[in-house]
Amino acid sequence: MTTSTNENDLIDTPEEAGGAFADALTVLRIAMMPIIVYLIWKGWQPVAEGGIDIGLTVLASVLFFVAALTDIFDDFLGGNERSIYRRFGYLDDIADNILVIGTLAALLFVIHRADMLTWTFALPALIFIGREIFVGLFKGYELSRYIWPDTKLSNAKAGLAMLATCLLLASPWLQNWIDQMRAGTDNVAEVFATTSPWVWIAGTVILWIAAILSIITAVILFRTELDDTLLEDVSLEDGE
Repeated sequence: MTTSTNENDLIDTPEEAGGAFADALTVLRIAMMPIIVYLIWKGWQPVAEGGIDIGLTVLASVLFFVAALTDIFDDFLGGNERSIYRRFGYLDDIADNILVIGTLAALLFVIHRADMLTWTFALPALIFIGREIFVGLFKGYELSRYIWPDTKLSNAKAGLAMLATCLLLASPWLQNWIDQMRAGTDNVAEVFATTSPWVWIAGTVILWIAAILSIITAVILFRTELDDTLLEDVSLEDGE
């Protein structure tokens, strides 16, 4: 009895190996999202139920940071999503969106559960989530024909959203660490009495910028699609 091997499944070159490893990192990024969401759900409890578990929050932050790093390494090892050496390159942007959207949605839930949700965080988070879901559905259809090209604005939007989410997720323990550093040189009681949530504020400001860029890039995306559709219609009419 003999078995046949598909030649397309063989990895014969370093480039193909890099592409396969990049695809694995992309899939890993998707797989890490539910773990991070679970840690947020368990770690950010209402004050009456124990409050924030710093250990779980640190773990969630570390996993998110590692997941974000995989986005850098998969492009470095296997090329971008359009690389001929990647079989699942089209999942690259989807993995980024799943990671950020899942984490932001989890933060919205736990903060609302704690009765501490404010519009300054909720609005940009919902704008970003809504935009990514809507455009993602649109791109999902268009991906059957071609992959949308990246632009500087879209890359900036994605990078800022990842940075903002990382800061927001790490804000409890990072702010605590900063306060402890301040307490080492200043009056301890005064420092902890005037704790400033500047890490959360910084994350929220960056998220606002990412949300604004998400709207701008969505408008550009659909305007480009509309212009292309009109050109196709004109070409068909001229052909007739």
